[in-house]
Amino acid sequence: MKKFLPLQLQGFIAAGGLATLFHWLVMAALIGAGLEPTLATATGSVSGAALNYGLQRRLAFRNAGPHRFTLWRYVGSCFVAWLCNLVFFFLLNSFLELPVMLSQVITTGLVAALNYIVYQRLVFHEQTQ
Repeated sequence: MKKFLPLQLQGFIAAGGLATLFHWLVMAALIGAGLEPTLATATGSVSGAALNYGLQRRLAFRNAGPHRFTLWRYVGSCFVAWLCNLVFFFLLNSFLELPVMLSQVITTGLVAALNYIVYQRLVFHEQTQ
């Protein structure tokens, strides 16, 4: 049977899916506790990113360079992804007035596509000596 997705992309989706689930759980708990949705998604995004680093190295980018290089590039990429998450969510939820869940689903898809490209080309690529 032929594989539909490359192994790296399968790992990226699995790791990202688990991290996204954690992001959404944190977000939902914070909204349930009364926090404004934009702040809740920003906090959830940071929580998911912390989990995602180890998952991405284990499941998708097994031949990544040493932590001393990849961790700092990952932190930088997370800052960009966090800003994108915040801006996309704000525009969809506050400006276009889409519901919270729809806004977050669309935002997650956009940020995930961006992350795959950034992780593959800048964060977890193999180091040459």
